[in-house]
Amino acid sequence: MIVTPPVGLADRHNAPAPRYTSYPPANRWSRKFGARALAKHLAIADHSQRALSLYVHLPFCEPMCRFCECNVIATRDRGRADGYLDTLALEIELWAAQLATRRRVSQLHLGGGTPTFLSAAQLLRLFALLVERFPIVDGADLAIEADPAVTDAEQLEVLAQLGFRRISIGVQDLDPGVQEAVGRLQTAEQTERAIRSARVAGFTSVNVDLMYGLPFQTPERFLHTVERIIAMRPNRRRLRARHIRRRC
Repeated sequence: MIVTPPVGLADRHNAPAPRYTSYPPANRWSRKFGARALAKHLAIADHSQRALSLYVHLPFCEPMCRFCECNVIATRDRGRADGYLDTLALEIELWAAQLATRRRVSQLHLGGGTPTFLSAAQLLRLFALLVERFPIVDGADLAIEADPAVTDAEQLEVLAQLGFRRISIGVQDLDPGVQEAVGRLQTAEQTERAIRSARVAGFTSVNVDLMYGLPFQTPERFLHTVERIIAMRPNRRRLRARHIRRRC
């Protein structure tokens, strides 16, 4: 089935935009917001009755995708993540000290490079570090990003056992020529297998992440990718534009 987008939809989204990977976005950053301002906001937050939302940026990937604008360490050495977790443990202690009374967490998202770069054992350690200082409330929204080329069933099973129910699978484009150009090689079969494994493990929301504006993409080629993704029946499909180059 060919899906025809509404008239003007592509034109409306064909404009520069701030980086989506940080909040506030980079165009809202200011040197006026320093250590004192942060301490003030944390003091206010510590007396709030609302639960926390946590985001953990895991900066590791096996290859470095050429479209990436995030802080990433490209390596195949899984041992480097152990040192990162050692340092993260210290930072968790610092934040916990600033939020002495407000530690409950209702939302947790693992993002960054490829969070499933971490082995099942490393994912378990990361979760233990977090919940020791920031307990997860019942019914919390736990989500993770994943690259189907490096994510296995064991990792997904461990994450589901920890309470993760949402997963965003990075696809970008299924066209081999586009993948070669941006250094993101993965097959449609790997993507389909990751979706199937996530559902078997217990994930209830599977999101597929697509990107337009990449080299060698054409409307016809990209439509083919969209149709193949629709056939895989994800719960959601997220479309991102590749407009600007800025480190996040």
